[in-house]
Amino acid sequence: MKGSDNNMPKPRETFKNKITSDEITAKFNPENQKLVNKYLKNLATKRSPQTVKGYTSDFNIFFTWNYLYNDNALFTEMKKLDMQDFFDFGITELGWKSNRYARCHSALSELSKFIEKFYDDEYPNFRNLLKFVDKLPKENSREKSVFKKEELDHLMDELGKIGKVNEQCLLALIMASGARVSELVRFTTDMIDYDNTAFDGIFLETTSKLKVKGRGVDGKYIERYIIKDLFVPYYEKYLPIRKEIMEKNGKDHNFIFVKKNGDPAVTETIRSWMEKWDKYLDKHWYPHSGRHFWTSYLSSIGLEKELIQELQSWSSSELVDVYNDNTAKDKKWKSLGKLKDALAQETKETE
Repeated sequence: MKGSDNNMPKPRETFKNKITSDEITAKFNPENQKLVNKYLKNLATKRSPQTVKGYTSDFNIFFTWNYLYNDNALFTEMKKLDMQDFFDFGITELGWKSNRYARCHSALSELSKFIEKFYDDEYPNFRNLLKFVDKLPKENSREKSVFKKEELDHLMDELGKIGKVNEQCLLALIMASGARVSELVRFTTDMIDYDNTAFDGIFLETTSKLKVKGRGVDGKYIERYIIKDLFVPYYEKYLPIRKEIMEKNGKDHNFIFVKKNGDPAVTETIRSWMEKWDKYLDKHWYPHSGRHFWTSYLSSIGLEKELIQELQSWSSSELVDVYNDNTAKDKKWKSLGKLKDALAQETKETE
């Protein structure tokens, strides 16, 4: 997000904002760009350059999140849940403490007040959504949850015990694909073909592209790759139950996940299922937990960064680092495992 002129300082290269880049900021929704630039120009007439610089950094982080995870939505059309998701992201992904949280909250609130005051004719229904996002109590921060496969296997078992076959299928798809909530509701049954595999049969490749960014007909569409053995057993278990729900309610569509009345599940449906998972885990499950698990799991078993990037169609390999939660100790054991395999192969060849 640029400032009131082209010389506005760039955000620090931390990410805390390392997913922010000139390449990404150039793709921000142009209407959002216009609103922020107008606001920053006004702010510069009454606040210090340091304050303008800080707010510019906050806007860069927010609109990078909006571009990567919220379909590059128009700021004036966002919902309360969008704002809450962003601040949850700040806590869990960026490790924000109360002061950092409060500054970004203030920046977005002031931008909203500016729009309410000067753009009320253009956006008569706009309201300041920051009123609905609580400020973080001082010295309160939530640790990012890092899940190992055995923990999610335990969750899978617990869901099975209470008959939540639909949620088992959802968890399996998350673990097998690293898909975001907005993508999970777009999967359809005709995308799944057991014969349409990739990478030596390890992955299913969707038969058609899945929309992962953008609104309306525009956006980014990619093939999705799903680890076959992690997903298929739970998918096959769920399909008869899905069919029964659909027939009972006289519904006919091909979206995989359905509500109790047979309608296609929406993001709120998926989130409501996930909200109950915490009681089976020792830590908080948040929307990006699955993507972190998927990236970390594939890295831990030895997949190269470039292949993980290709599987997610990420524009930069740096995103692999963002989602890879493996510690130095984890990486050490992976390297030692590779060494053991190589030595074993050499021994075999000399025998």
